[in-house]
Amino acid sequence: MTGIEDLDKILDGGIPIGNMVLVEGSCGTGKTTLAFEFLVRGALIGEKGLLVLTAEPPEKMLSNVPRFVFFDEKMIADGRIQIVQLEELEKIAGGALEIDAREKGLRFIQAIGEIIEKNGIKRMVIDSFSSFCNDDKNSIAKRHVLRKLGSLLYEKRCTAMVVSDGVDESEEIIADGVILLSNLERRGDLLRIMQVIKMKGADHSRSKYVVDLTTCGMLATPLLRGGAL
Repeated sequence: MTGIEDLDKILDGGIPIGNMVLVEGSCGTGKTTLAFEFLVRGALIGEKGLLVLTAEPPEKMLSNVPRFVFFDEKMIADGRIQIVQLEELEKIAGGALEIDAREKGLRFIQAIGEIIEKNGIKRMVIDSFSSFCNDDKNSIAKRHVLRKLGSLLYEKRCTAMVVSDGVDESEEIIADGVILLSNLERRGDLLRIMQVIKMKGADHSRSKYVVDLTTCGMLATPLLRGGAL
């Protein structure tokens, strides 16, 4: 179980252990918030989490997500949620990496594996994978790195959400699960919409849901199909 009640209902129990789930969507759809709640909910039940940030410092990320009433900053201070940036992964991987995107991504994964093993990490988030290889144009390299990451997570029995800014069908095929977040304009309002495209090992709903990001966590209600847009 993810601990996110409405998501677990949609997934008929949660994300299977060791699955790598892509959280896809455009700007402002709630990808980072959903992924961070996944880590916090894990920390509440004793599952240590790892947050890999590739595009912004921790302080900025934390300031931009809802202040969950169930989140305590001590979770970060005591290591229940560990936050690392790419610069720190570079140090673990052997210093500055002046190599191609594929090799850099593979070394980052090796460094992540060391962190998972050393700290007993059970949940991980990468935000975002689009910057992980540092080469958005090299789709072949990104797919290869994603396969290696999926194998590592399965081996370590670590469940992960990997945030992605765009929809890439080849990446969706490699991932164990895909959660798509989007915006829908209805009667002048902009709604956040969530749909689970796939989730290996789970009998999930494929319906669309309206998402509300609150201090009590993510809430999801079925999207009513009637009425004019």
